[in-house]
Amino acid sequence: MLLDRAATLATKINTYQKLKNTADEASQFDTRAKQFETASLLMTRLRATLSALAEAGVAVDFEPNDGLGYADKARALREAIKADPAKVNDPPFDIKHAFTDRLNGIAIAGHKAASAAWKAYVDKRAAFGADDVLSALGQVPQFRVSVARIRQIRSEVAAYGASLPADPKAAIASLDSLVSQHETAWKSLAATDIPPSVVAFIRAAASSDARLNSYTPEVQTWLESHKLLDAFRIKLR
Repeated sequence: MLLDRAATLATKINTYQKLKNTADEASQFDTRAKQFETASLLMTRLRATLSALAEAGVAVDFEPNDGLGYADKARALREAIKADPAKVNDPPFDIKHAFTDRLNGIAIAGHKAASAAWKAYVDKRAAFGADDVLSALGQVPQFRVSVARIRQIRSEVAAYGASLPADPKAAIASLDSLVSQHETAWKSLAATDIPPSVVAFIRAAASSDARLNSYTPEVQTWLESHKLLDAFRIKLR
């Protein structure tokens, strides 16, 4: 009787140990699957982001460190697992520290480079010149409505650089429209009781295109009378 009980207990222990080993292996497989899934998603998103920016004409200065080396590791791991699935838990190198963590780091660095490139592109499109002239004109009642519109457009353009767009081409089309609106707003800057020569000078100065001969006595007098003379500077081309 005692021997029978011992045999039964031994069988139960063996069964339990097999189940435990199977559970441990399943847990390890699950851990590997999550590691690969995270790295795969990050790399897939990075590739899509870089491709979308390139197609939109936005250059990204990014070259992953040892990209070919990680590609070789991926192939070696794939072949090892193909030959023996258990190799996923006994890989030829440290999967977490030497592979998936490094891939995650590359993806994060790539997204930072993409964000920086996009922001630089938007900043270039938003280079409308110094705000000195605009701030000065905002003090003139006749120009306040126009100045408010120009400021709104500038703010909308700058906001595009805050984050990567889902569709860079569509974002650039919107930027093109805003830049065009900005140009139109400057060209339409006018006031019925302000001399045309003054308006023409201000428009040209705002785009750094005012010539010295356009600074006439009439322009000087008007700027002085409105205390706007200090808002303008003479620069050599």
